[in-house]
Amino acid sequence: MSEGDIFKQTKDAYLCLIHPVRQDDAYRKEIASVVALAPSVPKEVVASMITGASWRERLPGICMAMAGRPASFVEPMLQSLRDTRGISIVPACAALAVLARQGIFAMTKTFSEMFDRQVFDGEIGWATDKAMHFAGFRADDVSGHGPNYGQIFDDHIQVYSWIHAA
Repeated sequence: MSEGDIFKQTKDAYLCLIHPVRQDDAYRKEIASVVALAPSVPKEVVASMITGASWRERLPGICMAMAGRPASFVEPMLQSLRDTRGISIVPACAALAVLARQGIFAMTKTFSEMFDRQVFDGEIGWATDKAMHFAGFRADDVSGHGPNYGQIFDDHIQVYSWIHAA
């Protein structure tokens, strides 16, 4: 199965993963096709989507990773943060924070220092700080929305927590 096949089958579901709508669990309906497809997608394809050249591929890649065996996709998620694509920063950090809180990813106190904190208007610094707070490594939380694309970190936490538990 190729990335093209995935987009044909899931259509525009990836768009929901930019700004997930939590009201009435709308995001669950919108990404159901991506979650359902995840078990049939080869790990190599999922990993290449997570580290791909565009946020468009990265969002369903992260979603499928969380629906399967997310521990095997931690390194591609970290790699994606080293080679950022704006809209995928908050989802990647939220997914890693969920995995850290569940003991699947060994986040360290230096997590937020591993990346260029200034890229995309400081979004990676903001998102890594939010991830560290959620995972229990920072007492103080940073407020607001993602500075680059206005994403709400808690919305992404809910999405990736739900996908991993499903």
